[in-house]
Amino acid sequence: MASRPVSPKVPPPALLKALHTMRAGDMESVLDIVDSALPDAADRAPYLALAGQAALRLNRADRAIGYLVDLLALHPDDRATKANLANALLGVGDFARALEIVAGAPEASLARIEAYIHQHQDRLDEAVPAYRRAIAADANDLASWNNLGNVLAQLGEVDDAIRAFERAITLAPADIPIYLNLADLLMRSDLQEARLRTLKDAQSVAPENPQVLTELGLAYAANDDLENAIATLREAIDRSPDFGAAQLELGLIFETLNRVDDLAALVEQSNTKDAPPELSFLLAWQARREGRFDDAAALAEAIPETILPLRRYHLIGGIADRRGDAATAFPAFEQMNREAVALSPPLAGPSFRSKVEADLAVWTNEWAGGWVNVESADEFRDPIFLVGFPRSGTTLLDTMLMGLPTLSVLEERPMVARTLALLGDDALPTLTPDRIGELRAAYFEYAREYGWADDRWLVDKHPLNMARVPFIQRLFPKARFILAERHPYDVVLSCFMANFQLNVAMRSFTSLDEAAKTYDAVFSAWHRAQTLLPFQSHAVRYERLVVDSAAELTPLVEWLGEEWHDDLLDHQQTASARGRVRTASYSQIGEKLYTHASDRWRRYSDHLAPVMPILRPWAERMGYETE
Repeated sequence: MASRPVSPKVPPPALLKALHTMRAGDMESVLDIVDSALPDAADRAPYLALAGQAALRLNRADRAIGYLVDLLALHPDDRATKANLANALLGVGDFARALEIVAGAPEASLARIEAYIHQHQDRLDEAVPAYRRAIAADANDLASWNNLGNVLAQLGEVDDAIRAFERAITLAPADIPIYLNLADLLMRSDLQEARLRTLKDAQSVAPENPQVLTELGLAYAANDDLENAIATLREAIDRSPDFGAAQLELGLIFETLNRVDDLAALVEQSNTKDAPPELSFLLAWQARREGRFDDAAALAEAIPETILPLRRYHLIGGIADRRGDAATAFPAFEQMNREAVALSPPLAGPSFRSKVEADLAVWTNEWAGGWVNVESADEFRDPIFLVGFPRSGTTLLDTMLMGLPTLSVLEERPMVARTLALLGDDALPTLTPDRIGELRAAYFEYAREYGWADDRWLVDKHPLNMARVPFIQRLFPKARFILAERHPYDVVLSCFMANFQLNVAMRSFTSLDEAAKTYDAVFSAWHRAQTLLPFQSHAVRYERLVVDSAAELTPLVEWLGEEWHDDLLDHQQTASARGRVRTASYSQIGEKLYTHASDRWRRYSDHLAPVMPILRPWAERMGYETE
C-alpha cells in the first residue's frame, strides 16, 4: 500500500495575519491581533514571540516585558527570549532584573548584556570577565571586543586595552569609532607616535571624515609636526560646514604658538551671525591675549559647560587671576584639576613623590661613599642641566640662554629619562668606565635626535631632573647645574593653576596638598645630593630676573665661563623665533617681563594655609618672606 504524504501543519489564521502585518511594518496592529488571539490560542508561544518583537520595534520596552516574561515561562532555556527580555528590562531601567536573567550565562549574547550592565553601573572589575566570557563563546564578537577595550582603558590596563581595540579593528576595519577609541587611549597614555599611526590608518579608511581629520591634526601637534597639524585642521574645517572642534583646536594651536594674528584671522573668519556659542571660547582667548580681561571674563562665562570643560575652567581661572579675583580663580582651578584627573587613566604604580622618597631612602653616606670618579673618554663637554621645580621660571631662563650663541638649549626632552631606563639592574656605585661610556653615548645620541647642535655646549632644561642628580653626576661628573629658584608658595600655587599634560609627575599638581609634598620631596632630594655628591651649581632667582635681568644673568654667564651677549636680554625676539614652547609658560615668554606673578601667593593665602607648614621651611631657607 502506497504511503500518503502528510500535509504541513497550517498556522492559525490569526497568527498568519499577525505575521503578514509585521512584514508590512504595522507593529501596532500586530499587537492588536495578538491581544485578541491570545486568550483562545492553543499554543501561545508564537503569539508572545511576535508581540514581544513588535513592542521592541516600537521602542515600547514596558509593553514588551509582559509578553516576554510569559514566553520565557513557557521556554525557560530559550537564549533569544532571555536576551530580548533582558534588553527590554534595560529599556525601562530595571538593571537588577535584567542581571538576574543573564548572570553567568556562557552564551555570547547574554554574557555581553551582563558585561554591559556591570559597565553601566561602574562595576568594571566584574564587566571584564563577563566580556571575556562573551569573547570566549564568540571570538568575533565585535561589540564585546570594543567594549572590553573601553573598560580596560578605564581600569588603566593599557596594554590589554590596546590589544582589545586592535582586535576590534581587525574585525571591523571600516568602523571609525573604534579607531577613535584606540586613539583616545593612546593619547591619554602619552603614546603619541602610536596615536598618530592609528589616526593615519583611520584617515586611509575615511579620508574626508572631519572628526578623523581633527583628531589627526591634534596627533600631529602632539608629535611636534605643527605644519601638518595646522594643514590637517584646516582641511577638517573645509570638510565641515559648521563651527566645531577643528576651529577650536586650530585656534588653541595658534594661541600656543603665540601666533595671535592667525588666531585673530580665524576668529574673524568664524565670527558670523550664525556662529554657535562655542565661538566664545576663541573670542575669550583672543581677548585675554590682547589684555582685555573684563571682556575675556564675560566671554569665558558664556562658553557652554559641555565645551572642553578642562580648558574652559583653566581659561576662567586664568582670567580671574589676572583680574585679581582669587575667589573666582581658585575654584575654577580646582575644577580644572578634577576634570584633568577624570580624563586620565588611573595612576598605575607609585606616585612621582613616592618614587623620589624611595630614592632618598637609598641615598646614604654608605651608598655614595664607594663611588670612584670616572673621567669621560668622549669628546663632548659634560652638559649644563637647567633644573628647578616646575613654574620656577625655567622657561624664561632657557629662552634667555638661547641668546648665547655658544649654547644649544633643549627644552624638556627626556634624554635623562631614556638613558636612565637603560640602566636596568646596574647599581650606580658599581658602574664600570665602559658602562658609563655606553650610557653617555646613548644620552648624547638622544640629544641629537631632539636637535642638539653638537658643536655647541648642551643645555638640558628639564626641571625635575633635580631629583635625578646622582645619576646625572655619575655619568657627567663635570656637569653644571643651574637651579631656578622662586618663592615656594608661588611655585606650588602656579603648578596647581597650570593645565599640564598629565603624566606621573604632573599628576602631582592636581592636588595642592600633593603638590606641596612633592616640592618637599624634590628639594630634599636636591639637597641630599648636594651633601653626598658635591657638584657645581648656580642659583638664579626668578623674582630678581624679572626686575633686573642683566644683574641676575651676569654672574651666571661668568660662572659658565662664557662671554656676555646682548641677545640674552632680547627674550621676546628669541621667543618669537624658537617655535613651539612645550611648557605651561608658552604665553608668557613672548611678553615683556612683568612682576604680577611675584608674591601672587598673598592673594591666595587662605587657600594656601593648609600647605604652608610644608613649604615654610624651604621658603625660610631661601630667605623669602612667609607672612
